[in-house]
Amino acid sequence: MITRRQLLLAGLAGGVATVAGCSSGSKEAGNGRPVREFGIASDPWKAADWEKAVGAKPTMVMEFESWDRNRALDTHFQAAKDLKLESYAITWEPWTPVEQSATQQTRAAPQPKFSNQSIAGGSLDGYIRTFATAVKKSDLTVYIRYAHEMNGEWYPWSRDPAVYIQAWKHVVDVFRSVGASKAKFVFAPAANLYQADDAAWMAQVQRFWPGADYVDQVGTTMINMGGTKTYAVKDFVPRLTQLHDTFKKDIVLAEVNSAADGRIKFFTDLRTWLGTPEADWVRGLILSQLPSYGQANLGDKVGDLSWQVPTDDESKPVIKALIKDITPAS
Repeated sequence: MITRRQLLLAGLAGGVATVAGCSSGSKEAGNGRPVREFGIASDPWKAADWEKAVGAKPTMVMEFESWDRNRALDTHFQAAKDLKLESYAITWEPWTPVEQSATQQTRAAPQPKFSNQSIAGGSLDGYIRTFATAVKKSDLTVYIRYAHEMNGEWYPWSRDPAVYIQAWKHVVDVFRSVGASKAKFVFAPAANLYQADDAAWMAQVQRFWPGADYVDQVGTTMINMGGTKTYAVKDFVPRLTQLHDTFKKDIVLAEVNSAADGRIKFFTDLRTWLGTPEADWVRGLILSQLPSYGQANLGDKVGDLSWQVPTDDESKPVIKALIKDITPAS
């Protein structure tokens, strides 16, 4: 019997994306594939320049927003609407960020003001309510990737899974109380491919799961760091499949990138996989080429992640084709 994993890997081995039928109930683009979001990690004011350089339009932008800024994003949402972007994504981080070069221990140090306990206990309700109200007023679909990669050891919110769940539910309840119905919460653990045991990895992820009623999508980071952390698309597929099969939610590839060496194959393989029926539950991807903690800490142990699609003539047609494949305008 051919296993699901064999089917997935066979799709990658074929080298050419095939036109896939949609799963029951999913929207279709003009080419018969599921309609998906394609986002870039950028503020909205840079999106038009990115589109002009690459020759294809993202459907959304994604920003990292730390809670220490204590602000809403009304002007950002309006800028996105002015550009006729369809939605917005926010990686919403309850902390005061540390330097990119900071050690893992420093990054994970407790920050009492923004702790799970403080959030669950209502200490930050004023900020949460203001932010939620801005989301409601925007009338955009806003994907909120709250306290991501919680199953790792490099963020302060990764402590006390039970209290993390309480904090998550409290945040969602505040959004619901102000009527921010177009906010979509994305539960986004790290894929942690360095953990060889799939069952142990999933057991850790499940400790943080807030429950289906409090999660709209599940997402994960998908970055080929290169060097000592070279990963192919096929390496991520089993973990993505496990997330989908376990939580029964659509998947978003919440941070996607590759080291310069191998970038063409990585994104070509990603396009190929997304063209298979087995990937119909992937509802979107976000290209993030922002500076990373991983690169800052690992230095020359990993590849070059500083390249950018808009100035890289070799990758432009690959990314353009990927966008045309999956977005409603294709």
